[in-house]
Order: sequence, then C-alpha cells, then structure tokens
Amino acid sequence: MLQVEYHEVPSEAKWLIKQFETFQLNEPYLTELFVPRPDISIIFHFKSTPHLVNTTCTPLEPFFATSVVSKSLEMQMNGPMDTFVVICKPTVFSRFFAIDVSQPNSQCITLPQELFYPVWEDLAHLSTAEERIIYFTTFLNSIQTTPYIPDIIDELYDDLIHFGKNTLLKNIMSRFPVTDRTLERRFMKRTGVSPKTLMRIIRLDTVWTPINADSTIDYQKLVYDGNYCDQAHFIKDFKSVINETPSRFFKRNLQLIKLFSGRSK
Repeated sequence: MLQVEYHEVPSEAKWLIKQFETFQLNEPYLTELFVPRPDISIIFHFKSTPHLVNTTCTPLEPFFATSVVSKSLEMQMNGPMDTFVVICKPTVFSRFFAIDVSQPNSQCITLPQELFYPVWEDLAHLSTAEERIIYFTTFLNSIQTTPYIPDIIDELYDDLIHFGKNTLLKNIMSRFPVTDRTLERRFMKRTGVSPKTLMRIIRLDTVWTPINADSTIDYQKLVYDGNYCDQAHFIKDFKSVINETPSRFFKRNLQLIKLFSGRSK
C-alpha cells in the first residue's frame, strides 16, 4: 500500500515552499495517474525510481523537478519506494534557482547536479521526514543570500491561487500596470503555462478536496465547488486536463485520487 504524509513548512521557508510530502511504497508494482497541480515539485527518490509511462516508459532521475503540466501524467512505481517531495511556488522556484521551466512538453525539469546532488546524498542518510525538512530548510537558507522580494509575476500567481476559482481572469490581470500580453509572456516563462491554463488547473484542484475514500461522487456538488456554470463546462475542463471523463476517472481508488492531488484534508 502506498503511504503518503503531508508536513507543515517552517515559517522561514514559506517564501518558496508550500508543503512537504513523503511517499512510502512496499508493494512490488503500482501504476497510477497523477493529476495536474498548480505548483512545481522537487522530488528526491532514495530507493527504486519510478518511470514516466509514455511511448518509451522513461525512467526518472533520482532527483528532479516536475513542471506545472496541463495534462495528467501516468507513472509506474516499482517498490520499495522512499520519496521526499518539496512542493514549491513555480514563479519563485524558476526565478530563485534561475531554471528555465518554459520548454514545451517538458514534464520533468533537470536540476543542477552541483547544487542538488550533495543535498540528495545527505537526505538519503536521514531516516525521518522531520530530519529531512530541517535539513532542506537549512540548505535553502544557506543559499539565500538576500531576502526574496516578490515581483508582479509572483503577485499574479498568488492572485490566481486565491481568487482564480471565483473571478474572471481579465479582472485579475487588469490590476497590474503592464499589458496582458506582457504579463502572459512573463508568466509562461516562469511557470511553463499560461494564466488561463493555470486557472483551469486551480478550479479542478478544488474538486479533490471534498472527496473521501468511501464517498459517493456528487457531480452537482463538484460543479458548484469548482464554480462552473454547468455540468457540461465541468466535464469539458475535466477531459481537457485529465484526458478522460469524470465518471471513468472516479472509478479508480478514491483514496489514491486524494493522495495524488496533493490534498492532505
């Protein structure tokens, strides 16, 4: 059985990190669908390494970052697995680490070996999530020479996260003193997706929250929670991101759906 735990972020790291997660798997084999999330994840694998299920079943590196993707990803995991995940704000991640995340169809981001290999090596020798969180927070503070000051792209991302479900995109973008075209171009460079695509991911992200492992799916409630005007629009958005209908998707194990959505509650 796959075990996932969610951990709070120390206050001194919240400028970049949204959440810490740990994955433990003792089964010999598991293939599952990961739904898109509005963030970037730095992932450290310490035992077996999963494969991205595509035409070649691409093996993933022991440490890498996942980009903000507009489509669901299928991963094949071969246990035992011990994984430590750092969930980051994408606009801050790309700017702070000076990493280009705008490459089209790029699902995984290569991290600088000289910076992250020693981190991966040290984390592998730590046995608890608490120790790894303390270590990574200390590492982050050691390379942050000056306080991080958010710019308008960070502010746009925060506004989309907080208001994107209930507000039109034009209303959010209109408050910034640059043209929509300039905002979109700079936003895509820092996140890899457009503001419109991120809003679609955010709206669907709210769908996973009320779902429990033993619950019956109430589609009307999902439409309401996501602030969709009707069920047809919800299904259209769902298919564009998940690549299958809600009814087919929700036949999967609902507990895994909650786990892979990144929701702890």
